[in-house]
Amino acid sequence: MNKTAIQSALKSIIWDYDVSPGELYEVITGQRSKAGPFTFDRLFVRMLERLSWYELIDLLGMEYLKQHLSQQIIDKIRFKTLRGRYENVRKILSGEPVSFSGWNPEYREEIKHTLLSNRWYRAQ
Repeated sequence: MNKTAIQSALKSIIWDYDVSPGELYEVITGQRSKAGPFTFDRLFVRMLERLSWYELIDLLGMEYLKQHLSQQIIDKIRFKTLRGRYENVRKILSGEPVSFSGWNPEYREEIKHTLLSNRWYRAQ
């Protein structure tokens, strides 16, 4: 991991807090438990929400992401679509099967009663 690149990225996504990028770097590397209001979980989630996947790979590396991208972290992501994307990434990195796009069990249940339904004749 490139310390200066990570500190620069952290500074750009934590611009609204008065926290040293060096302290944030220590939190993300596990040398410190907290920097200002940021614990590891909160800082990592913020990185996932604000940086692209390719930036995360460049900054942290694939092994780091594979090790730290857990279901507990993914559940803390605020945006539903982003949670779904990172859930697929987590499954791929851990070797779990991934359902076909758009045909996961939740979607099938959602459209179950709309396909070939009797909707045209309900009003009669």
